[in-house]
Amino acid sequence: MVNTNKKINTVNGKISVNSMGITYIHEHLYVVPNELPKYYDYTLDDIDKNIAEAVSFKDAGGNTIVDLTPINYGRSPLLLKKIASSAGINVAFVTGFHKQEFQPSWIKDMTDADIYNFLTNEITAGVTSQHLLPAGMKCGTSYNNITDDEKRIIIIESKVQNDLHIPIITHCDQGTMGLEQLALFEKNNADLSHICLSHVDLMENEKYIEQICQTGASVCFDHIGRDLDNHDELKVQMIVKLVQNGYADQICLSGDMGRKKYFVSYGGKPGLKYILTTLKEELLKYISEEDFIKMVKDNPQRILTW
Repeated sequence: MVNTNKKINTVNGKISVNSMGITYIHEHLYVVPNELPKYYDYTLDDIDKNIAEAVSFKDAGGNTIVDLTPINYGRSPLLLKKIASSAGINVAFVTGFHKQEFQPSWIKDMTDADIYNFLTNEITAGVTSQHLLPAGMKCGTSYNNITDDEKRIIIIESKVQNDLHIPIITHCDQGTMGLEQLALFEKNNADLSHICLSHVDLMENEKYIEQICQTGASVCFDHIGRDLDNHDELKVQMIVKLVQNGYADQICLSGDMGRKKYFVSYGGKPGLKYILTTLKEELLKYISEEDFIKMVKDNPQRILTW
């Protein structure tokens, strides 16, 4: 049960948990990973188009988006604030780091204590001249591997969570290394009930996801909207089986649609409204609306409350 007196941080200040409403826990509303041509599609830097996409989310019934763009991947809390204010939605952002490929070079020169202090300062003092406060931390691991540098960040972020109780949302590359991440978190006394693993639906294996949920952690189905011709049939079947097997309280639905080809405002599809429209209609053929609301409202609220 979520304590409704609790607050969460957004780019426009603290809001009550009750004000979160329908929440996508893993999205990207502004992201500029780098200037290399290979990441052109991942660059969402047209503010007007980003605002238009956020408005479509609001018009479909959405209230809150957690932008998972981490440090050194084009994170911009001030621009997220502009999008949130213009679109009339809540937007939260995170501190923390991506998988090794996108980790900033400067952390190699920092001690563990330096990184711990850096993260805790962002969490308690805020970022930018406006001292905006993050709602969570991010960390990531590589495909089928957790590098030494990634392991180091998981250990440090576990300590930060121990001390500040901030939730953690992770990147599991192509869905891999979820159980290995959780073993590291557990070894370092992290609170698994406030950890959500992203992209694990890419493994297309509900037994794997059940194993993750059995640890007490949560998962995010965030690669839906990729098989529109078949109405996301496989992902829908996976979600239905997991709900039937008792895991509705540990599943979040989001889109991770941080690419031009997914935003309607950039000429792509299916757009941020998809989960609350087409996918919802498909899921409600097999599960209750109560279970759907758990995945887009109750579970994100519980995970993000700290």
